[in-house]
Amino acid sequence: MTMPNQTAPIPKFAKRLNGLSNVRLPLWALPADWPQQAGEPVNADIFFNQGLIASLKPRSSQHSDLWDLQGALALPALIEPHAHLDKTFTLTRSRPAAPGLLAAIEAMHQDRQYWTAEDLRQRAAKGLTWAAANGVTHLRTHIDWFAATPPLAWLEMNNLQQPGITLERVALAPLGLFADADNANAIAQAVAQSGEHSLLGGFIHSSNWDPAAMSNLLHSATRWQLNLDLHIDEELSPLANGLMWLADYLSQHPFPGHICCSHGCALASGSEQQSRQVLEVLAKHRVTLISLPMTNLLLQDAVVGRTPRQRGITLIKEARTAGIPVLIGCDNVQDAFCPAGSYDPLDTLTCMLFTAQLDSVFDQHSRLICDLSALTGKLAAVSPLATGSPASLVIFPGSDSVTWPLNSAARLVINRGRLTHQRTWKQELSHES
Repeated sequence: MTMPNQTAPIPKFAKRLNGLSNVRLPLWALPADWPQQAGEPVNADIFFNQGLIASLKPRSSQHSDLWDLQGALALPALIEPHAHLDKTFTLTRSRPAAPGLLAAIEAMHQDRQYWTAEDLRQRAAKGLTWAAANGVTHLRTHIDWFAATPPLAWLEMNNLQQPGITLERVALAPLGLFADADNANAIAQAVAQSGEHSLLGGFIHSSNWDPAAMSNLLHSATRWQLNLDLHIDEELSPLANGLMWLADYLSQHPFPGHICCSHGCALASGSEQQSRQVLEVLAKHRVTLISLPMTNLLLQDAVVGRTPRQRGITLIKEARTAGIPVLIGCDNVQDAFCPAGSYDPLDTLTCMLFTAQLDSVFDQHSRLICDLSALTGKLAAVSPLATGSPASLVIFPGSDSVTWPLNSAARLVINRGRLTHQRTWKQELSHES
């Protein structure tokens, strides 16, 4: 275990950096032939040019113009692949009457009476600011959609601007809304005409299952050249139809765009043979799975006065073995679905570390909160640290590669070559006090 020294003096925020020296990067983000020492990749020097990465080389002591991080850990920019900015920070006025997903949905329906333009802007902006301070540069939010025309939240989120963050919007409509082909087409058209970074989605559950509506959803997305991000099988029933139906559909009708499937909890409840067959098809069609550990741990197998028996997490290890891109996201933050939650991806990864019993978290599984190509489907993209990529990284002074992401709240955020955020522990709160 290597404990880095205190980093060199922090440069001024307005200054554009020439690069970073002596930085410990995760193995997954480095070239395959990167040298190793004592079982760990050697530290790196990263050179910047006009906010982009100019080159990445093994550490050398000859570059005095670079910021010497003295072995501190660093990741490529973080992503938040699944959030709900329209629902966030509503817990104080919309507590569910019972545990579980359906009760949370009902509580959120009741809260919607307060969703004015100002209320939506204020809450969503707070979430984006929190995410940016933690090093997030790309955030995808799902937005509830209950009619053929866009809701107020869809329009308001389009006007949000947070420096350093690319914001994507997904139209989250219940599956029943796609039962009518004309209605499905109208929704897809409205999303397609909303501009860049807009996707079509749907809530697909055994309580609203309709194979004809699923067909209309896929057909409308194809017609309007939209990528998909589906809330699918967010339940523990082994009879959930969503992912099995999607795998069968894709076997017969290859989808021209990219598909993300969020939740997928039911995969862990069916038979090994059934899940293996589904995963093989999803891998063939480069479908991405997004797991939401915090919310699903709270909502699945939730019974008053009873300890949950099931974790409600999709099969992320089996998916990765099958070659499926996998990501994890925060989902809900301080609302009826998740009273806690966080816009810090490290909190999500810490939760998943224990839930899914992950090992080698920094060198391998940190990819779960950094892999933008898995989210967008642009899988031909090179490493986020390749020449020409944005010079955006998150530095963790004082952390070590074995216990990370624990004890890693302190961080420095670099966005396109400039230091934009700094979080440090107060000296008086040291455990040695």
